[in-house]
Amino acid sequence: MSANYAQALGSLGGAVSDLFGAAGSRKSAGSYGEAARIADENAIIAASSTKIKETQLNRQIYQVLGTQQADVAGSGLSASGSALDLLHSSASQGELAKALAAQQGAITVNSYKEQANQFRSMADAANASSTAQTIGGVLQLAGTIAAFV
Repeated sequence: MSANYAQALGSLGGAVSDLFGAAGSRKSAGSYGEAARIADENAIIAASSTKIKETQLNRQIYQVLGTQQADVAGSGLSASGSALDLLHSSASQGELAKALAAQQGAITVNSYKEQANQFRSMADAANASSTAQTIGGVLQLAGTIAAFV
């Protein structure tokens, strides 16, 4: 009879362990969900920041081109030949800088989105673990009670 009680108490301990494990998994799922939400917000901020950077680059390009046009006109040269080559080169360089900023921004946004998806998957796994641990704990508890009846 004492072996049955020892086995029943062991099962009860397992049930308690599973139920506390389930509670921990639920807490983990909540943390992963919060991390996913923050990563989503970071993606939005990164996209906005990229647009701001592109606007700043546009302003710099127009300032450089305007200064160069004024310098050409101020020196009495016509807007042809080397002067046009210089303006074209500056405009091209500005467009490359904008394209690079857009690429870097897209990479950053995509990495935050991927991070958010990973956290959501981790939250789903923790929720599934919590459910399984809860069911296992309840079944062990039921078996323990049945052993005493």
